[in-house]
Amino acid sequence: MVKQPRSEFQQHIHVFRAIAIILIVCAHSIPSLDWAQNPFWARFFDGLANEASIFFFFIAGYLFQHLSKNFSYRAYLIQKIKTVIVPYLFVSLPALYLFTMVVEREGMWIWFYEIPVWQQVALFLLTGKHLAPLWFVPTITLIYLLAPVFIYADRKVPKLYWIILPLWILAMYTGRNGPIGPLEKAVYLLPVYLLGMLVSSYRLQAQCLIKRYWVVLLAVSLAGFAGFVLNLSEPPYYLMMMKAPLALLLTVILFRIYPIFGRRLDYIAEVSFGIFFIHAYFISFFKSVATYWMRGSHYSGVDAFLLPGSWLTLLIYTLTVLGASLLSIWICQRVLGKRSRYFVGA
Repeated sequence: MVKQPRSEFQQHIHVFRAIAIILIVCAHSIPSLDWAQNPFWARFFDGLANEASIFFFFIAGYLFQHLSKNFSYRAYLIQKIKTVIVPYLFVSLPALYLFTMVVEREGMWIWFYEIPVWQQVALFLLTGKHLAPLWFVPTITLIYLLAPVFIYADRKVPKLYWIILPLWILAMYTGRNGPIGPLEKAVYLLPVYLLGMLVSSYRLQAQCLIKRYWVVLLAVSLAGFAGFVLNLSEPPYYLMMMKAPLALLLTVILFRIYPIFGRRLDYIAEVSFGIFFIHAYFISFFKSVATYWMRGSHYSGVDAFLLPGSWLTLLIYTLTVLGASLLSIWICQRVLGKRSRYFVGA
């Protein structure tokens, strides 16, 4: 295969990034609603939206390869420290204070609150367990550290891309929720990161192959979706089966139809990392408001399930959380200018 020369801004991938972050917000909004009367639709919407981080890793790999012409490991790490690690630390502060000084975080190891507070803080930061979506940062940091390996393989040993298939199969059978945390999640998501790199590196050939085998890719994706919605036994982990081929299909589909979106999703795409960082706070805030409004009591940290689950309430809830996140990022940018990226990642 022949590598493609670097070209213009990849607007279809920009649109894809906006869609991915909207799905992530949706996935994290689903548990806030009461689906007791609609369990099938809860599973259906969860299948569509959950683990949209697979798309995020695919996009990250695509853009990493696309922008790698003048790669400098030192400059790359400095940039990631400034725009990912520093805002991660800042955004973590309220959750760290809450779950070390005020209440205990559910789902932690039984020995966790017996160790000193500074060790609790360190473990929270190393795992991202203090705020549900923040596992993403320790996980992708492991990918960042391997950047020179990926660059070398892409430029010198492109046949190593064949490892994607066995890694994908491994991911489907090991999952992402083992006791080690970020390391297992990194192994789980590595094949889609490399897949994004591959599609970027051999863009025209990849598009041709995806168009030729779109029926196969769609069949595998639908099989994964059906397995998840029907709650079949795992492994295999059906969302990885579904979303890896779907990432390929969406890349080609969006390349053809992205002009339909115009520039309407540009801002969401540009601040997607910031949305990822802060949207969980707004989900908790709205749970608190709903609990006080409907029960007259304070939210205890356990999912309230007060609002009935339906496509309409999910849409409203997701758009409300997304809108609040966008507004807060916009205000932060207006107040702090370019320095806002060090506080909220955007």
